[in-house]
Amino acid sequence: MLEHFKGEEVFVKKVLEYKDQALYKQRLILTSFLDPYHQSIVRSIIGQSDELQVLAFGGFLNNESQRMIIAPDFYEIEKDDFEIIVLQIQYQQKFEKLTHRDVLGAVMSLGIKRELFGDIASQQDGFYIAIEKNLYPYLSANLTTIKHSHVHLHVYTDPVEIQNQYLVKSFIVSSLRLDKIISSFYKIPRTKAADYIRAGYVKVNHKPVEQINYLCNNSDIISFKGHGRVKFVDCHRQTRSNNYVVEGYFYK
Repeated sequence: MLEHFKGEEVFVKKVLEYKDQALYKQRLILTSFLDPYHQSIVRSIIGQSDELQVLAFGGFLNNESQRMIIAPDFYEIEKDDFEIIVLQIQYQQKFEKLTHRDVLGAVMSLGIKRELFGDIASQQDGFYIAIEKNLYPYLSANLTTIKHSHVHLHVYTDPVEIQNQYLVKSFIVSSLRLDKIISSFYKIPRTKAADYIRAGYVKVNHKPVEQINYLCNNSDIISFKGHGRVKFVDCHRQTRSNNYVVEGYFYK
């Protein structure tokens, strides 16, 4: 089992423990927020059992980060079992325009671990964030300002759909290798891009990738630590000199 998930041995062992608790002790196990890659690991491991069910919920429609429930198949699971609260973050937008990164940084600056909250959705009337239920009192008391803006938190119960906004840029590249894409998209030397990749700064589809010769596939989500995320789009076109025409959908 462990050999199939190189680099994730600790997480895999934890999931195997969850599986034993749910299967042999008939317990309902609730995970922290997981990214899509780690969700796939859970499903891969637990999916081998006909006696267990695996469900996921993240508080929003079309979210990425989700909490997962592993439970015997006779349990009837409801949304409340995921213990998620969605908070609306309101502020005076006429004085300052906050970004997703501003909200993320403000929450993490309070010492809150990333696995305790899920996606952050940007809407016209402010931001929305999905959090673990028991985190609410602390966040409500301490998240009062973001940058220079005073913010107000409210529990929100209506459905919220995440609709990502992108800044689209076109590029001509000689190769679809990851080091070349990072170099072109973020305007850094290729040697520097290779160093970042080898040092573990880059994830593809939420999975750490340290191979500079990884070939990017259409719609890959590339995360570059400290630089944001971008969706790689192969336009399936080449120039006369056989270079590739690609696009980067940079998350706003």
